Amino acid sequence: MGKFGPNVKKMKAKRDVEGLIEALKVKDSADRRIFAIAEALGEIGEPAVEPLIEALKDKNSGVRSSAAEALCRISWKIKDKRAVEPLMEALKDKVSDVRSSAADALGVIKDARAVEPLMEALKDKVSDVRSSAATALREIGEPAVEPLIEDLKDKRSYVRRNAADALGKIGDRRAVERLIEALKDKDSYVRRNAAHALGDIGDKRAVEPLTEAVIFEATLNKYYYVQASEETALKKIKAKKS
Repeated sequence: MGKFGPNVKKMKAKRDVEGLIEALKVKDSADRRIFAIAEALGEIGEPAVEPLIEALKDKNSGVRSSAAEALCRISWKIKDKRAVEPLMEALKDKVSDVRSSAADALGVIKDARAVEPLMEALKDKVSDVRSSAATALREIGEPAVEPLIEDLKDKRSYVRRNAADALGKIGDRRAVERLIEALKDKDSYVRRNAAHALGDIGDKRAVEPLTEAVIFEATLNKYYYVQASEETALKKIKAKKS
């Protein structure tokens, strides 16, 4: 280790996985250096997978978070299924940064086994974790559709919001009827996300309900962003029909 901390470039050149993992544990490592270490491990790839899985259990939360980040980077190159279950377990970590990074990695790997724990992560008390889980479910796609449809009935508005958003990005027509119902949700952001989703899916069944929703929002004259989303959705659907 050099005078100014671990020499990340040198260890990366030597493919020194063990040294890089140890470097993550240096207490005074700056965020920039930790990012560089995670990036280096990600570029090394497959030989780093098992050591990083072990690092997900480290007592230092920064090490655990960086390990999940590095596994995410590796997964852009190779979908290593060995990491799926340890990352699913990391979704329960007491530190939100670890949970968020684990969700990100699972979204890149796209293994259907992660759907159920990611659905639980949609209910996380920390918004960054919920956002990462929603993105991961969008990436996994079709296996997540039915659970996400069920989440449109969840009592928590932020869960319904994320479910509607994810369903729109996936674009599966099975969600259309439930998204139409969500246009009447008491939460304005759920209504907005449902309109966005219906516009993205582009199913003509949504035209009449969206038209009625525009009239309702205009009568309320309160949530302009909801009405704008509904009008945009109508334009998108009509453009697809023509």
